Amino acid sequence: MKEKKIIYIFAMLVLIVTSCEKVEFGNEFLDKPPSVDVTKDTIFNSLELAQRYLWQGYSTLPYGLNLNFSAKGNKLGMDLLESLTDLNHTFMPWGGVNQLYYNGQYNAAVADNSRVKYSYTGEESWDGIRIGWVFIENADLIPDASPEYIAQLKAEAKMLIALHYTDMFRHYGGMPWVDHAYTPTENTDLPRSTSKETMNNIVALLDEAIADLPWLTDDPANWDGRFNKAAAMGLKARVLLFGASPLFNDNQPYLAGEASDKNYTWHGNYDPDLWAQAAQAAKDLLDRVALEGGYGLKNTGNPRQDFQDAYYDRGNGEVLISTRVRYRSGFRFDGQYYFYQSAAGYGTACPTKEYVDMFPMADGTPIDATGSGWDPNDPWANRDPRLYETVLVNGDDFKGRTAELWINGRERRNINFNGTKSGFGIKKFLLDQNGATSFQSVVHWPYMRLAEVYLTYAEALNEVNGGPTAEAYAAVNLIRNRVGLNNLTPGLSQDEFREAVLLERALEFGYEEVRWFDIIRWKKEDAFKTKLHGVNTRKVGNTFSYEVFELPERFWQDNFSPKWYLSAFPPDEINKGYGLVQNPGW
Repeated sequence: MKEKKIIYIFAMLVLIVTSCEKVEFGNEFLDKPPSVDVTKDTIFNSLELAQRYLWQGYSTLPYGLNLNFSAKGNKLGMDLLESLTDLNHTFMPWGGVNQLYYNGQYNAAVADNSRVKYSYTGEESWDGIRIGWVFIENADLIPDASPEYIAQLKAEAKMLIALHYTDMFRHYGGMPWVDHAYTPTENTDLPRSTSKETMNNIVALLDEAIADLPWLTDDPANWDGRFNKAAAMGLKARVLLFGASPLFNDNQPYLAGEASDKNYTWHGNYDPDLWAQAAQAAKDLLDRVALEGGYGLKNTGNPRQDFQDAYYDRGNGEVLISTRVRYRSGFRFDGQYYFYQSAAGYGTACPTKEYVDMFPMADGTPIDATGSGWDPNDPWANRDPRLYETVLVNGDDFKGRTAELWINGRERRNINFNGTKSGFGIKKFLLDQNGATSFQSVVHWPYMRLAEVYLTYAEALNEVNGGPTAEAYAAVNLIRNRVGLNNLTPGLSQDEFREAVLLERALEFGYEEVRWFDIIRWKKEDAFKTKLHGVNTRKVGNTFSYEVFELPERFWQDNFSPKWYLSAFPPDEINKGYGLVQNPGW
């Protein structure tokens, strides 16, 4: 039988776990290296060891901040997914964005290395899926746990599988569906499932997990980060929204080809009920939050701090799915949290003028609206508080002083300094970029926040009803009001409201890996073709001047093809002959 990736990952008989010293999930989870090799029978003869095996599954989850030099940790060659969008431009020369995407060199032949946005065999997705199924199939052997707790652990394992498939679904479309832990003698010729089958399989797993997960995580001081019912319900809403969007849910595929003919890259037709399913999934979670509490938008009346806490802090009641690699960030070259200390300085995170201009005035009025109060001589003043917590702009508070983004200022050392070469710097996740907020800080990745569910609900309602409803407006306004913005303008058309929601998602979730998927699921070709800009700020005496300049060209701005919406599968996997059909255009 041909060697296959799926065979390899499911045939492993020796399972690696950590030593028997107790690990507290919140403070020490994943902080200790593996040290003991034991058999499957040994693992599932002990609750302690069985849990440790499941915790390894948690370690395979996606993490948005670049970590180290592994295929997973070095995703995009230390760059950011936002660099592929209109929100950010990267100047880091060795990153995958510059080496493969901006110059049009990305193709199937390079589709499985650490410089791409998702590595089919290196992202640890298949490893996490293997761990999930092995756990599910053996958990009933655990002798020292109640049936209720075993059911909860199985549900957590189902979440591992569903989350990994969710990410693969969003990057590739329909996927080979693994529904148990394979043995070396089994036939693993698994062809791609259709896009709708993949979506429905994910939803079915999530529904099973929802039934057995607790609403709130017990003892959050030690166990924050474990999956619970709210996490599963939120992920279900995300999957259904993506599957309801035009990339898959349309009257024609985004690009012709064998994969499209077999409905691997679209559902085969437009089904309006998918929008209703997405709306209902979001509503189910929001209704339960209203009824039982335990979750909510961070809102103490301090807009800037609330927004920062909403994505940055662990256990804040807003983050539904939190992934982490270790409790505290490491030093620059210790192999952990490399993005925090280094990559931004090399130019990976340079916001565009287009992104900065998306942020309205502090009351929510667009800056180009008549009477907005926007001052071209002081362009970053009195803006949406999320601007200052996402982008480092000239004149804002920074490191206990005023940020100097003018050429030859402390943050814009010279016109060619890559770290702020667009004229802006990064604030999100890096904060003040000092020891208190980078080195040894308590960090995590906010894979999904409750704010997303509100906006999912609003967007889906707009599509279901052919225009915004009062409930749709209310959901968006909650997000806006949290940071002091006024309500959306009433009377918007369906198209206008849709764009307002997508804008709100860009403002709320910048650098949280949301924008890319919004662009591709709505097939927003214009976002790929738009020429992007930076701003050179100069200071003479106490007077500033602002020069807009065009950022370096990206291949797809003049050579766009819809093939970019989904990733290519590596030829090595296709050539193994188990039914993996290449995505159109690659």
